[in-house]
Amino acid sequence: MLDKLYITPRQWMHILRWTLYALLFLLAMMLQTVVLGNRPIFGIIPDFVPIVITCVCLREGPQKGGWFALWTSLLWFLSGADYGSISIAILTVLPVMGSILCRSILNNRFLPCFLINFLTLFFLHSIIFLLKYLINGMDPSLFLSKLIPCVLISMIAQPIVYLLVKKIHQIGDDYEPA
Repeated sequence: MLDKLYITPRQWMHILRWTLYALLFLLAMMLQTVVLGNRPIFGIIPDFVPIVITCVCLREGPQKGGWFALWTSLLWFLSGADYGSISIAILTVLPVMGSILCRSILNNRFLPCFLINFLTLFFLHSIIFLLKYLINGMDPSLFLSKLIPCVLISMIAQPIVYLLVKKIHQIGDDYEPA
């Protein structure tokens, strides 16, 4: 019975990889909400969570990365994020579609990852802005003065997150259960 509970060194490396991904997500979430929540940059609070989710999903592939995107976007929703229920759908579907696109057509390199991150972040914030406009009557001029700068300032962190995810992905080899 106890021989079935034995974890091989290869499985430990796999556990370490996913633990580091989870810690990176929690770090981004804490940085965004706790550190920069009260101290905006140029009056804008950057959004790092979609960047981490998309980078991990693009690096790990549509299946494993899709599960990561689903669980982390659900955690993001449960943390009380603004319009978090929309984030569950967008932060799961768009990174998975981007991962499929990168695996089949594009190279899984920095520039396609940057572009897919930008599109995911822009689409997410555009949908949230549209809902705020329709439900709360938000001023349409805020699209150019708040949304576009928020996406651009958030994308400054993408190269750092991309490099961290790339290094974490190198821990151990791809684990496929037998």
